[in-house]
Amino acid sequence: MNLKLETIKINNITLREFDCDDIKRLYEIGKNPNVCRYLNWGPYKNINEAILIAKEIFLKRPEEGIPIGYSIFYDNYMVGMIDYHTYNKDNNSIEIGYFLDEEYWGLGIMTKSLKKCIEYAFEKLDVDRIIISSLVENERCMKLIKKFKLNYLEEKAIDLGDSYGLVKYYYLDYSDFGGLK
Repeated sequence: MNLKLETIKINNITLREFDCDDIKRLYEIGKNPNVCRYLNWGPYKNINEAILIAKEIFLKRPEEGIPIGYSIFYDNYMVGMIDYHTYNKDNNSIEIGYFLDEEYWGLGIMTKSLKKCIEYAFEKLDVDRIIISSLVENERCMKLIKKFKLNYLEEKAIDLGDSYGLVKYYYLDYSDFGGLK
């Protein structure tokens, strides 16, 4: 797997590999409780939390054999992230996660970004399966999953700290990939 991500341009959207220059925007986006409501982190209480996450999670991913992830830029302004995580060698699958600044919801940015990241994973990272998961109450994410016609895999109850949530996992195999074009 090639761990250095190529920059991807989609009209006024650019996906560029996350780097330390993006940490301030990571913090600004990630301190919004609406953005983090269904994620397993945040909201950030201060910039130091964002620095820690960036250095200990995103920037260390190549040590785990997976790419760092993409910062999403809209009109040259960082508005979110989309990344590959949780690589499984046994079935050559990788999970994709994402979040977007609330001000940019509903503009199709994540739909276009996710489509390109799926294509990139199959064509450049040479994986056989893409996995995307969501808490069932995350209506925006579930709508995106339905848009891509992903196959249901399983569901699991997860510990959210003060409660439990039901996460549904979906997948797309390389053999089904032609349907995205």
